[in-house]
Amino acid sequence: FAFGHSNSVLGHQCGTCRFGDDPRSSVLDPNLRVWGLDNLYVIDSSVLPSSAGLNPSLTISSLALRLGEHLGDRA
Repeated sequence: FAFGHSNSVLGHQCGTCRFGDDPRSSVLDPNLRVWGLDNLYVIDSSVLPSSAGLNPSLTISSLALRLGEHLGDRA
């Protein structure tokens, strides 16, 4: 059985918009802003490097609250 053969084995899609300190190895900066764009942020499971097989909702919510505080500080 090859992984990806059936979508029934996929739980939470993660890792497509990784955040980090280096634009050469990440899509987003540490504040979840797309490198090089002033007003585009991503906050969903794509920012997580992988999934532990558990629902990432609480982690995503925490990151969203953190981003909200950052955006509030910018205003």
